[in-house]
Amino acid sequence: MELSYGIISIVPVIFLIVMALVTKRTFESLLLSTLLALVIGYKGDWFLAFVDQLQAVAADNIWVLLVVGLLGGLMTNLERSRAALGFSGLVAKFAKTKKRSLFAEWVLSVLLFVDDYMNIMTTASIMKRLNDEHRIHRTLTAYLIGSTSAPVVVLIPLTSWSIYYISLIGQTDAVPEGGTAFGVYLQAIPYMFYPIFCLLVLILVIAGIVPLFGPIRKYQRQAEETGQLFPDGTEPPEETVVERDPNARDGGVLDFVLPIAVLLAATIFFDTDVLAGVIVALVFTCVLYLIRRLTKLADFFDNIWEGFSSMMSVLSLLVIAFLFKSACESLGMSDYIITTVAPLMSNKILPFVIFLVSTVMTFALANAWGVTAIMVPLVVPLAQAIDASLPLTIASIFSGSVFGTQLCFYSDNAVLIAQSTNISPLDHVKTQMPFALCAGVLTCVVYLVYGFVFL
Repeated sequence: MELSYGIISIVPVIFLIVMALVTKRTFESLLLSTLLALVIGYKGDWFLAFVDQLQAVAADNIWVLLVVGLLGGLMTNLERSRAALGFSGLVAKFAKTKKRSLFAEWVLSVLLFVDDYMNIMTTASIMKRLNDEHRIHRTLTAYLIGSTSAPVVVLIPLTSWSIYYISLIGQTDAVPEGGTAFGVYLQAIPYMFYPIFCLLVLILVIAGIVPLFGPIRKYQRQAEETGQLFPDGTEPPEETVVERDPNARDGGVLDFVLPIAVLLAATIFFDTDVLAGVIVALVFTCVLYLIRRLTKLADFFDNIWEGFSSMMSVLSLLVIAFLFKSACESLGMSDYIITTVAPLMSNKILPFVIFLVSTVMTFALANAWGVTAIMVPLVVPLAQAIDASLPLTIASIFSGSVFGTQLCFYSDNAVLIAQSTNISPLDHVKTQMPFALCAGVLTCVVYLVYGFVFL
């Protein structure tokens, strides 16, 4: 069932935002907002709809759930073998100051450009404790990861995001005769102003040219003065003491670098399929660690289960976020937003309007890929009909998908970053938002100026 409920379709989103701000509880806010959407859409059959959609969502998103869980298993093995500690020691030789540590985190995040999940979990695993030593607040660590991983995966045309976006372009008439979808995407990259500005703002923050502001400034001052590295009300994670085989050796730098290199190479080899990449990496790591006597076979698999279990809170949040998206779609929210702004379209303001619509829809549905799958086939013919620039219009869709992802506290990106840095999704988005808004405002201005001056 997918009817259009008009303005009523956005009520669950408004309810979600208000409840999350009041309760500061992400899961409960998502659950109740989902139930509200189902009651609006299905009336007395809301419970059966809840059960049916829960099963459908779990089945449709099994790839995401397996990727997150198995990456957790891989990271746990890298930590238990102390290979991650060995690599951290190598990074620490360079990162002897706060600024250098932040720069090292940024470089590592850029190097892990292939996929945002891999980027987030690996960078956080290496850098959060190293940053702790320099009294860098966990929200600042999270901000660097979030403002690097999301922009990089759209600006580099060899990532899981860009390959998916290229496939969407290929299904439209945007590809000229004799051209390719890849070529169209390359033409769009210079116009992806939001991810470009997002990275620029971040680099200026790391360099100290742009000072910290907003909630993160208070948190960082608190960290430097008192050593408190977590937001108020957040308990630091307990350090788990794990008994290792006394005959097992400690892993070194190569014992971390080689599994990550295999993960990157296998992911690229299998058409940027991270699930295939992480399975290959787990097999390789198991063989390597057994040969190197860093672990026993039983311990290796115990670490996988433990890592998978440690991600259960993330997986639960992802499932309920996907369920919320499904419930909102059943109310016809996407159609309502698009039809509402359609009368505003002209070739001069089209990129600006599309950027805002893409941002709002990504924020509301917490699914950048789903929103772009809706918007690309709708917007491309519209752009052609009013003689708008296709690369510019396409870039505005993808820019909005990144902006909306960074503003949404229940997106998979925010949830995973929060889990990986041991803070709440709300704290992460609250501290990242002022910087994201700066990049967003600059993007709006540039799209408007470009539209009226050059089109």
